[in-house]
Amino acid sequence: METGLRLCALALMAALLNLTIRKQSPELGLALSLCACVLGAALLLRALTPVLSLARSLAKRAAMEEDLLEPLWKCLGLGLLTELSAAVCADAGQNALAKLIELGGGILCLAAALPLLQAVLALIEELA
Repeated sequence: METGLRLCALALMAALLNLTIRKQSPELGLALSLCACVLGAALLLRALTPVLSLARSLAKRAAMEEDLLEPLWKCLGLGLLTELSAAVCADAGQNALAKLIELGGGILCLAAALPLLQAVLALIEELA
């Protein structure tokens, strides 16, 4: 709850500052947005630690290899990174670049998930 409040406060302050700064210097407004995004991501990473711990614990209980979770984490990270980067580009008025980032994130996520797909196919072959 506290992290959510901090995140909302950070975003609202950055938005208000951005509205006043952007009139005189759009570049500084964009830099302010980027800084707020980095600080917000740092806040969220700290909150993600218990989730990662639980996922590792569940994987050990299910006797899953750690390598099978790696594509999941990569896809999660890529999704969050591309969503944030695309939003910043769209905010800067660069919609084509934002769409390119979104497309690239999807392709890279598919590429990161290939080892997981191969493991599933190997499991199906063993069962058949």
